[in-house]
Amino acid sequence: MTVEGECGVDGLSSLFGALVTYLHGVVNPDICPGNWTLAVAALGVGVGLSPTVGAVVIAVLRRRIGSRYGVGGSSLMIAAGLLTAGLVPLLAFVATGRWFTAASGANAYVPYNIGDEPACDYIPEIKDLAGSTVRAAFDPDAPLRFGYALVLLALVPLISSMFVAAQARLVLRRGPSWPSKFFWPPWLAVAVLTAQVPFTVAGLLWVGAAAGSFVGIFVALLAGRPSREKVRSSLAAGDALPGGGGARVAAPQRAAIPPDAARPDTGGPDDAQLKLSERLAGRFAEREASPLVTTAAGAAALAPGPQAPVGPPDARAAAASGGPAPTRVSPTASPFLSPSAPPTLTMVAPAAPFSVARPGSGTRFRVIRRLGSGGFGRVWLAHDARFGHVVALKAAHAPDAETEQRIRREARALATVRHPHCVRIHDLVPAASDPGLSDMDGMVIVMGYVEGASLGELVRDRGLVDDLAAARMWTNVAGALDAAHRQGVLHRDVKPGNVVVDTGGLAHLIDFGIARTTGDATMTLAGFVLGTPDYLAPEVACGERATPASDAWQLAATVSYALTGHPPRGGHVDAVSGLRAAACGAALSHLPRRSAHLALLRAAMDNDPARRPPLPVVQRALEEWLRHAGARSDGPVTAGPPAR
Repeated sequence: MTVEGECGVDGLSSLFGALVTYLHGVVNPDICPGNWTLAVAALGVGVGLSPTVGAVVIAVLRRRIGSRYGVGGSSLMIAAGLLTAGLVPLLAFVATGRWFTAASGANAYVPYNIGDEPACDYIPEIKDLAGSTVRAAFDPDAPLRFGYALVLLALVPLISSMFVAAQARLVLRRGPSWPSKFFWPPWLAVAVLTAQVPFTVAGLLWVGAAAGSFVGIFVALLAGRPSREKVRSSLAAGDALPGGGGARVAAPQRAAIPPDAARPDTGGPDDAQLKLSERLAGRFAEREASPLVTTAAGAAALAPGPQAPVGPPDARAAAASGGPAPTRVSPTASPFLSPSAPPTLTMVAPAAPFSVARPGSGTRFRVIRRLGSGGFGRVWLAHDARFGHVVALKAAHAPDAETEQRIRREARALATVRHPHCVRIHDLVPAASDPGLSDMDGMVIVMGYVEGASLGELVRDRGLVDDLAAARMWTNVAGALDAAHRQGVLHRDVKPGNVVVDTGGLAHLIDFGIARTTGDATMTLAGFVLGTPDYLAPEVACGERATPASDAWQLAATVSYALTGHPPRGGHVDAVSGLRAAACGAALSHLPRRSAHLALLRAAMDNDPARRPPLPVVQRALEEWLRHAGARSDGPVTAGPPAR
């Protein structure tokens, strides 16, 4: 006579009773405390794997939809969590408890002996498992049973819920993690909603469920996550802004959105429904532009004032502005020289201390041609009669008071930097002070002119550099950046277009156009993303303040480009997708795999600024590598393998 036939239980309870009965016959009865106990615990393992099924469903779904869930995907994820981590475990607990309660009258306690020695004090039968309920177990008057209840029915479910949460977070990597909230809270709710289940049955089920949910972590890990390309494409499909791709992206101000403005994607301006791209850009527009570097030298030498870019821009910026590209090297002079060729520095040092000229001093400058246009000003090539050589002139786009203050501050800051691989500031003059500057307005910065081509142009035209060239360029530009940092100046836009290789093969850092100095007044450059997204450090992309470690990250990214021809995180269709990848700390998918500098590149581009080696440490490591290679660190940049 079967238990079901004698006791008459409902269909669901019969189903779980059949499972327990099957497990009762499978487990080893010679193991204390007996096969009924082990059968219930084994059933609990299966219950613990129920949320894992939901996690695997989400993993499979995300491989198809990426990280943009939509209404259908979100609904399916919510249903998977509530069903597999809430409803199914609850029914399993309740139905198993009912079966044991109904079946307890059909069995009597029978000791189980192995040979002549008892295996335990007793082997529990069905009626021993169907004792008092969970509610009755939490009785302070029975301290021993109360302690068991706290451990088995409170602590174990809590630990198990942590395992369930870990499963959900694993399959939600590279995307929004909010669906995990529909896994662990329902799982904890099961412990509250099973107060009428027999205490022993519930305790054994929870022990098994904890083991099953722990195993489920590894199953969820094996289930995988969507590829980075799938994540990028899914986000770009819904969040990309039109007209991107430049170094700076217009950032919509939230306050400037009319209250009744309708959006094509949401139908209203609800702040919670702003596109991810708009939120990222708005974060840049609203952040506080406070002092970023504090050094004694910088504080003593510099005074408040905003910045403007310095030096010739790269070919793309020049083309966008309608002006000619920066001066290229002559056809007979290769920018990539042999290691034995003597370096020639074409940037002329200032002949007089930095000073501000006054109107009415006569004609000093003869403009030769326009070199290009940067984010805050145009750059011209001119002959300086005072110094007797050609210089680069930088004037503001708009001669307003704020721009003039920014230029004055930038000139004062950069004039304190002394390094052979960093652009030098010679003078600062008002455009009205010289008839030769009649085509310009506002303040004009007189800076050293580096005859050559940008690193980006050279890599595109001549091919990749080798490890020797990369080491020389890296250590030289790192020295220039470190010298600027010691004077309280941050570059904040180190990229291939701002590293110029002169006709002697030496690399120079130019265009401190978005540098900020110690003592800066708080100014928000609203509407612009500060920095080039593909070469932007993760913390800066997230809206945090830039630091010397951020400049170091960008320099390492520039060196990686020279070795591979690609930004370290890969290319992006527009600046917004590049900004999003930077803010998410996307993996460095385009590093040079066979370079001797791979380990140093990974360290210098760590997502955590605190773990990045300082620039002096990077310099020492590169100089040591060059010494072992039998090469000088101050030699010219040499040619790498041909472009493919």
